[in-house]
Amino acid sequence: MTETPETADLVGARKIRERATPLATLDEAFQRYRTPFANQQLIRRIVENTDASDLVGYGSYFRVNRRGGGPALEVHVGYTTGFRSEEDAIRRAGNVERWPSRRFHGAWGVTHPEDRVRTPTRTAPRRPARPSAPEKPEPVCMTCFMVLPATGICATCDE
Repeated sequence: MTETPETADLVGARKIRERATPLATLDEAFQRYRTPFANQQLIRRIVENTDASDLVGYGSYFRVNRRGGGPALEVHVGYTTGFRSEEDAIRRAGNVERWPSRRFHGAWGVTHPEDRVRTPTRTAPRRPARPSAPEKPEPVCMTCFMVLPATGICATCDE
């Protein structure tokens, strides 16, 4: 499987227990998670095309729970997962970049237009790495050209 926003997100992820926080509106979720405007339009379209019962916030993402059960949609920075199939992703999100998700068997995810996570936040240029000191050559015997031991006396010639 190729790299997706979901797999890239899992690389450094730590499994911590996150407290669920009810969210009153989608706008509250956007404000809390500082969702870029370009992503808000896509996420709003997804939620409007889903029979959502409620929104619940967690540490780094929020869930859109479906009325009547079924897998919740998880809205992360840069992507949303939890679509039941590729057709479900197309129906709810439109023709956007989509990929098979690892969340559950048959699940799909979509990529948001703007991905804050992978956008560099540093403005100052990085200092170039300090060049390492050149490796010092090992001393060799001038008679037989063998590498000398730490004593400096050639074991081959001085026997």
